[in-house]
Amino acid sequence: MTRRGLLAPLLAIVATAACAPLIGQGAMAPAPLGPPGWRTARAAYGADPRQTLRLYRPATASRLPILILLPDGAPEAADERAARDLAEGGFIVVLADRREAPDSPHPAFISDAAAAVAWAAKRVQDLGGDAGRIGVLGLGEGGGAALMLVLDRRYLAAAGAPAAARAAAALSANTGPDTTFTDPSAYGVASDSAPVWRGATGDMAGAVAFLREALA
Repeated sequence: MTRRGLLAPLLAIVATAACAPLIGQGAMAPAPLGPPGWRTARAAYGADPRQTLRLYRPATASRLPILILLPDGAPEAADERAARDLAEGGFIVVLADRREAPDSPHPAFISDAAAAVAWAAKRVQDLGGDAGRIGVLGLGEGGGAALMLVLDRRYLAAAGAPAAARAAAALSANTGPDTTFTDPSAYGVASDSAPVWRGATGDMAGAVAFLREALA
């Protein structure tokens, strides 16, 4: 079976997930976060309990760059702190949870990452962001998903937002060969792909510097 045939059932899932409503009647009522004026909210981008996200943004956000933050597994306290730091640095941050194996087949987590990007892209005005300045930052396994979104546009296309991600950065993404074509090491960088950056675990400063420049 071809790569397209193997991935087709999983990519089809994304279209439904990306159109999911917010939890309740909309995002949960904003709550104060950190310094006065900062806001956070929770929402769902799919029907699965793991397909949820947390939003961090200034209360007066207007045409700011948007970062989809993909942690290495379920979001933890360290990921929330990173999201706060990024928001305080001038980004609107969407911290996305995702389904994982063995309950969901590989590469469902990449499809979920695409759905989270599409969720943000379709709500740019409500978020106070800029549609032309959406980036993805992945940590650990999330880094591989971040790179895949710009190296293989079929994931974002299936989510209804084929050109939404303008740059991707990955901290400690796998660089070994992967014959399943679900890892960025199986791809070259096409001339029309968005810029990508790979860095070591902990080099958040390098990732942010790259994304800030790429989304300028």
